[in-house]
Amino acid sequence: MNDALELKPIQVVYDNNNVSSDQTIEVIPGNGACSGPDSSERNEVSPLLSTRQVAENNGEQRLQVDEGVDTDSLSQPKWRRELRRVKRELNEVVVWKLKLWTVILIVFITIALVIGISIIVCAVGHDDEDEKYDKSSFVVPRFFRGNFTLDAKSFHSDTQDEETIIKLTQQLTGVYNSSPALERYFSSVTINNLQNTTGQFKLKFMMPLENDELIRYTLSLKMVKNVLLQHLYDRDTGDSFYIKPTSLHMEAG
Repeated sequence: MNDALELKPIQVVYDNNNVSSDQTIEVIPGNGACSGPDSSERNEVSPLLSTRQVAENNGEQRLQVDEGVDTDSLSQPKWRRELRRVKRELNEVVVWKLKLWTVILIVFITIALVIGISIIVCAVGHDDEDEKYDKSSFVVPRFFRGNFTLDAKSFHSDTQDEETIIKLTQQLTGVYNSSPALERYFSSVTINNLQNTTGQFKLKFMMPLENDELIRYTLSLKMVKNVLLQHLYDRDTGDSFYIKPTSLHMEAG
């Protein structure tokens, strides 16, 4: 048992495609481990494999990053990219599974409905106190007298005076009946005399007992005359029974 063991080299023959090679495995006493060419080759190859694997992994990562970038979007102009971004944001779900553009549309529709309903309610529910009046309470008369001159070319010389008076009466009656301010107070118009192309007229208005403000403003001479004068200026000179605006004269009483 005390005899020392003699270590001898062991020859191992590997048959690889009928090629023989002698390799020596050296047994190192004391460490209980064997080392050989395969071990050194593995040690030398492993770093190479690790480097190759790292390179491959880096390549895969670069591919993944490249695949995540939309190359088409990068080549597009900035305004188109912004447009795509806005569309993407509008299609985002914000509340109750509703997209952002749907919520914005609902808000605008709601505002429009509120405004429309408010206008309708105000129009229906608003009573104009000025429109409430009892015409039977207008018992105080107010008169205006005046004269005017007809354009000789606006009617035929053989036209009967009665027919001319009727046409002129209808014209003046229509003027005051269509006036928002004077229509409720207007009563009648009378053409007293028509000589050649000159006519005389008389206007009658009816007022309530409390009429100081009416006489001062609404039924003032200036107001009544200007309503008729504006009508005369709005007419064309070629109209039948055309009254010359500059010939109009009017006074109260």
